[in-house]
Amino acid sequence: MKTKNYLIIFISFLFFLTQCSEAPNWNDETHDTVSPGQISNPIVENINGGAIITYTLPLDNDLLGVKAIYTYLEGGETLEAYSSAFVNSIKLVGFPNTQQRKITLIAIDKSNNESNPIDVTIQPLIPPIQIIRNSLIVNETFSGVFVKWENDTKADIGVSLYVEDSLGFMNLDYTYFTNESGNYSFRGYDNKERKFKILLRDRWNNTATPLDTLLTPLYEEDVVARSPDGKTSWIRYGYVDKTTTWRGDYVGQFGAAEFSRMFDLSNSSNNYFHPGLTDTYDLRRFTDNPLHIGILKRPMHLTIDMTRETKLSRYKVYFRSGTINPNDPYYLTIWATNKTPKGPADFGNDKMASLSYWTNWVEVGGTDAWKNDWIQIGECLVIPPSGATEQFQWTSQDIAWAQSGIEFDFDPNYSNTPFRYLRIICYDNIKKTELVHFAEWEFYGSVVNK
Repeated sequence: MKTKNYLIIFISFLFFLTQCSEAPNWNDETHDTVSPGQISNPIVENINGGAIITYTLPLDNDLLGVKAIYTYLEGGETLEAYSSAFVNSIKLVGFPNTQQRKITLIAIDKSNNESNPIDVTIQPLIPPIQIIRNSLIVNETFSGVFVKWENDTKADIGVSLYVEDSLGFMNLDYTYFTNESGNYSFRGYDNKERKFKILLRDRWNNTATPLDTLLTPLYEEDVVARSPDGKTSWIRYGYVDKTTTWRGDYVGQFGAAEFSRMFDLSNSSNNYFHPGLTDTYDLRRFTDNPLHIGILKRPMHLTIDMTRETKLSRYKVYFRSGTINPNDPYYLTIWATNKTPKGPADFGNDKMASLSYWTNWVEVGGTDAWKNDWIQIGECLVIPPSGATEQFQWTSQDIAWAQSGIEFDFDPNYSNTPFRYLRIICYDNIKKTELVHFAEWEFYGSVVNK
């Protein structure tokens, strides 16, 4: 019985082979020489640097799409753009000016037959690159030039700096690429007057009118005040008079890991500022309320008196040498003011009122109202080159990067604003807890009154 079944299967297989001597071409389509119908009812919507043309497609069953033929400049290279048969419009962009242009639209079918052409006229609105140029602001900054722009259209642009050399030639320094509103500081120039030129370019190599300017970059120096023996004279504000507890600042210090180590030009593994163990940011230390024992508060704060008015350009944060420490900083913000920080007397010696002003802690009715009197000038978010967000993900290259110093710019909008006091808000360390260790920090800018 089993032998009979095998015989039936074998005969059936031979029959199948005789019927399928050639495998079918599932992609085979009938080709013809019949042109598709024209598109109709074209409607033009002019946009910045281009146009959107909407139309009615012909009813051909084998329609592939629509081709647009045009040039960016009169007498320039002929270009083509395509839109599929699944949509009834085509978008053309990259035009360098607002001149009228003829666009030829042709329907194409799957046999590559083309319809009779139909011409439409477009008149692009002001190109995005020119709108961005109109928003351009250029000022001197520390060791260079500060450039700011608005890019609401999110156009891909390059912002290039050209600098005059000793022979009077303008040479390209660097091009910064972006598709956002923003700013950039071109650095590396000494404190003498020279000619600079800013040139904006888009992805189609269109350029806006250059901005030529004569500027003197601001003088930049290490602004950390030090005594002749090299020890910083910057002050941990409120630590000596114990008013740190009135501001929600770190109140302690672990062993000999004092504040001055933050600026002693060393980031060795055992040379850092340690603002205290867990009990020093226990809420009870600030409110003196036994019900607050064990409530660890975040963010914590560190207030610094630079002892003299200072204009700030950038800062550099070093991690300790050796392996990454989980208490190294991850996310901080830096605020500044030139006014003496409020103390107990400003709140009628009411500690809860002071903590409400200086913190956002719910238990004390925190409002963070102090931010209305200070200016945020910096943000420190430590994302290593690998993109790691957890300590165990850091590579050896990431560690070398952090230990060689991570540089951040202060907000260049305040480069010419003198400040005396800084407040660092400590949100997270690498392991996402409250305590931040400060290995070595450098600050640059210029001192107003030495």
